[in-house]
Amino acid sequence: MRSLVFAEIKHHMTPLLGTEYRPACWPPSSDLTVGVTEAQQTVQIASEDIGTRLADIDNTGADTGDSTWLLRPRSFLIVGHLSELRGVSGVYADKFRSFELYRRNLYEPEVITFDELLARADWHVTLAERND
Repeated sequence: MRSLVFAEIKHHMTPLLGTEYRPACWPPSSDLTVGVTEAQQTVQIASEDIGTRLADIDNTGADTGDSTWLLRPRSFLIVGHLSELRGVSGVYADKFRSFELYRRNLYEPEVITFDELLARADWHVTLAERND
């Protein structure tokens, strides 16, 4: 059994935050909120068009009996870089807090920065190499 997963990929230099609205309040950038909306719309439209099951078809057009399921599919938005939240002396706490509160309170999609994605991939490769 397989499940469909969606990913919206932006640029690694896409800003995560806009300009400070009030002291310690940094809103998400318009690029980030548009990316969230795009990911949500893609999942919604695909769910309406495909339904809950996508049958696998072989090269002759016959149903193979396998399928990919589309039951509330996971979605990811890959965008920006956490370095935007760091200064020369360390992390900008207000910016970091604003970004983390925004993304952790999103229902869907899961927001991942490019550097976080690279760190996850590196961890998986390291783990796979240890298991060989």
